[in-house]
Amino acid sequence: MSILLRLAYDGTGFHGWARQHARADGTAVRTVQGELERALGVLCKQEVATRGASRTDAGVHAEGQLVAFERVTPIPCASLVGALNRMLPVDVAVRDAWEQTADDGGPVEPRHANDGKHYRYRLFLGAVREPSQARYVWQLEQPIDLARVHEAAAHFVGTHDFAAFRTSMCQASTTVRTIHAVDVEPTTSPAGAAMVEIHVRGTAFLHNMVRIMVGTLVEIGHGRFEPRHIAALLEGGTRGQAGRTAPPGGLTLVEVLWRRP
Repeated sequence: MSILLRLAYDGTGFHGWARQHARADGTAVRTVQGELERALGVLCKQEVATRGASRTDAGVHAEGQLVAFERVTPIPCASLVGALNRMLPVDVAVRDAWEQTADDGGPVEPRHANDGKHYRYRLFLGAVREPSQARYVWQLEQPIDLARVHEAAAHFVGTHDFAAFRTSMCQASTTVRTIHAVDVEPTTSPAGAAMVEIHVRGTAFLHNMVRIMVGTLVEIGHGRFEPRHIAALLEGGTRGQAGRTAPPGGLTLVEVLWRRP
């Protein structure tokens, strides 16, 4: 029987989701998975290995990361939420917990069995930064043409080869991915500054794919590329022909879609 957790975290102080070996000098590398497994180990009085649905990068945030591990404690799920939150640091929180078994009766694998993911990227268009927002946005120094961004974003929808939208470190065996929607939504900050949210929903993503998509859209909004450049990239472009990789702080994993029993 697997226990699944919904996890939220501020990624600013972490070197990403996935646990990492200590540095050469022996100092620990702080990761979300490492903090969660430390708390679970104390609570369950044994080592607990977790499986995350998304390997978010350093500085990337989450509101709905999905994590699974095998039940090794009699603590009910409802009590597990509170117990873990008392032990976790302030930049990580468990939002929900439940039991589930895979269709074949084995352990649940959230990385492969999920129904897709929803990412959000926030652009801040104000001339003066707002300290409370600085960790969670990419502040742009130039105006952006949202009509061009809307037109370009539509090209991403569908099943395409996203080879031009991944890093050289990406180890995925195929670069074909399906994107269900890319929505560009103007909004405002708490202090009233102009902002833009880019929501990307799809089945699966390559390493840094959303950040490169956003970086390319921003350069289209700044006039470096035409909106149809996205279509050309999807038809056989290379990473060097796409835009920059947007900074990690503006990206949030909003939800890993999942069918609960």
